[in-house]
Amino acid sequence: MKNITLLFFLVVFHYGIAQSVVYTTDFSDDTYPGWAFYDQDGDGNNWGDQNQITDGMGGFVTPPSLISRSWQGTPLTPDNWAVSPAIDLTNASGTIDLEYITQVAAQAWDEEKYSLYISTSDDINVLTTLTPDLTETLGDPFDAGTPVTHNFDLSGFAGQVIYVVFRHWDCTDEDFLAIHSIEVEAATLNINSFDTVNFNYFVDAQSKLNLSANEALSSVKLFNLLGQEVLAKKLSNQNESIDLNSLNSGVYLAQVQVNNKVETFKFVKK
Repeated sequence: MKNITLLFFLVVFHYGIAQSVVYTTDFSDDTYPGWAFYDQDGDGNNWGDQNQITDGMGGFVTPPSLISRSWQGTPLTPDNWAVSPAIDLTNASGTIDLEYITQVAAQAWDEEKYSLYISTSDDINVLTTLTPDLTETLGDPFDAGTPVTHNFDLSGFAGQVIYVVFRHWDCTDEDFLAIHSIEVEAATLNINSFDTVNFNYFVDAQSKLNLSANEALSSVKLFNLLGQEVLAKKLSNQNESIDLNSLNSGVYLAQVQVNNKVETFKFVKK
């Protein structure tokens, strides 16, 4: 198999802005690690009971998702809460953006109501007392079940540890609300002189992350999609190889330091 090398040419002027992924998940792990779910209406139906919506013919209407139902054979009136793992913004600054993708049924009765809360507490007793940061009723005007991308500004939460909370509620006998993916990105301000860094990386067939730059690499840290550090290593050469065989297959975030500059990127370990 031919390896594809991704080349990054980073030009940093006196003030440079770097975009970093702080948290991301595509819900492909149907155990939803780190998430907490609360069935506040007590009907026994909750977020996470299903990972995908099927079409009844062996196919799927949605990709792997976080799903709550307002119909499941019989009408439901949900009050279901989904609370994310802790998202650490203590080192984030500048523009911080939350992006998530929703999907509802491809039907005329596809109006699902939900609220978004950004909280510094994950206690459900605290969350139920809060005013939501956003409330809207979703409905595809073409009844095609088209996924919709949403963006929410988290810049006011810089320097804090937060939880992203979704509440599916105040709707009856619709069908489903699916959230396909969530990503939090932060733009951080780096102060550097006029520097130019050629930076390359690729994962080879032996599950090694190969790094190279035109300056000596200083360190590398790897994080899983929950933001947990899974590997850290000091570096000293312009070309380095990091053994990934101790890691499970999946998507990881890498943070590579070259002197006083940091490059963050996602990669897949097969």
